[in-house]
Amino acid sequence: MLRRSEWLVAAVVAAGVLTGCSGSRSDAAPASPVKTFSPPPCPSVTTPKATKWPAYVPADLPRPEHATIQQAQTTSDGVHIVRFTTQTSLRTGVLFVVEKLPKAGYVLGRGDAEANEADAPFVHGNTRGLVRMLAIEPCKTLWLLATVDASAQTGGSPLLPTHSPSGSASPLPFG
Repeated sequence: MLRRSEWLVAAVVAAGVLTGCSGSRSDAAPASPVKTFSPPPCPSVTTPKATKWPAYVPADLPRPEHATIQQAQTTSDGVHIVRFTTQTSLRTGVLFVVEKLPKAGYVLGRGDAEANEADAPFVHGNTRGLVRMLAIEPCKTLWLLATVDASAQTGGSPLLPTHSPSGSASPLPFG
């Protein structure tokens, strides 16, 4: 059994541990606030250039400004793929897709997002598509845009399945 003096010492030590007291002086510097890292904004493109998009990209599909097309092709099963870059962050690209496509009448499906990539399927009339964005630098994003005319398809494509995007209540397709 503890004597009263031992119990008192144990209580003081326990109180010091619980409250974090370390006998600090009154002239000690206050704790600094927690700092968060925010990357600097991407510089805006100062010399606009017109991007010549392939004719098969739907005319009403919103397109990021100042895109640089790397490659455009059509697969044997009719999927049109355009690979291009923008001088923007991945976050800016995601916001572009989430804000612009629905306003143009495109219904976004449930996509996916990770630290360096995001994608979203979409439909609009007979057009089914998928946009995938990959961050290749803090202010440079690689985009892959795949579209197909569903009325011309006889079977499904592994890239663009035959089902419509989900009717999720969430406005964000990048779950």
